[in-house]
Amino acid sequence: MTDTADDASQDPDPDRIDRTATPLADRADGADHPDVDDDTGAAASRGGEQVDQAPPTRPRRVVRPPRRWPWIVGMVLAVVVLIGGFVTVWWTPLLGLRTVQVSGVQDDVRAQVQAAVDVTAGTPLARIDLDAVSARVADVPSVASVQVSRGWPHALDVQVVARVPVAVTQANGSWWLMDAAGDPYVPVDAAPAGLPVVELATPGAGDPATVAALTVAQALPDGLRTQVAAVAARTAFDVTLRLADGRTVVWGDAADATQTARKIEVLPALLQQDGTVLDVSDPTLVTVR
Repeated sequence: MTDTADDASQDPDPDRIDRTATPLADRADGADHPDVDDDTGAAASRGGEQVDQAPPTRPRRVVRPPRRWPWIVGMVLAVVVLIGGFVTVWWTPLLGLRTVQVSGVQDDVRAQVQAAVDVTAGTPLARIDLDAVSARVADVPSVASVQVSRGWPHALDVQVVARVPVAVTQANGSWWLMDAAGDPYVPVDAAPAGLPVVELATPGAGDPATVAALTVAQALPDGLRTQVAAVAARTAFDVTLRLADGRTVVWGDAADATQTARKIEVLPALLQQDGTVLDVSDPTLVTVR
């Protein structure tokens, strides 16, 4: 019995020794072993070894969704402002007509243009039909062209190009100013000084005789024009000048600008000769009768 006990204490079971040694080794190196409990870690720290510990976890912030009501209020206010602006511009006299500004014409024609505008004061500018105003102003006889625009906040700007008289003619028992196109556009009491008189059967824009007479009248230099009482044209090829002294100049046609210039060149010398009829229809062969 004694030998057996001694043998057992002197020759232990190797498996039993391994099972006992492993936990002891683990406890000796508890800082590196993942299974070391809190008490073991604390003891190791107290023994002088530094043990890393995870920082405390912060509480999560709760992210609230952005409030939508400020955007909704902003959109509502924007719509209200737009509607208010539309009503103000379109329906109220706050931006209504107060003045009509007319440029490009003399005072007498300016009064006619202002009357032709025919828009009630206070009418919102946005509601004024500019095309209709332009059409009414264009009907004024002395107006060649017109452009109408809004002059915010309270005006209409009417820019007029006036007709320029180049001659005067008689039609229907009255004197009429004529523009460069041959259109008799406004009656006058008498022939204005300085304007050539043209005598025509059917004066009007596009009439060949009218065009020929105006071509000659406008081509004459001032020195000759003052001696001419009237330019007559029965046809485009039968233009004559009636001089202030009673003589007549047979001009012929006015289609050829070169021929017209040549006729103007020879006429002054021809006027120095005697005779009642001076024929320059062929400037290379003038005659005096």
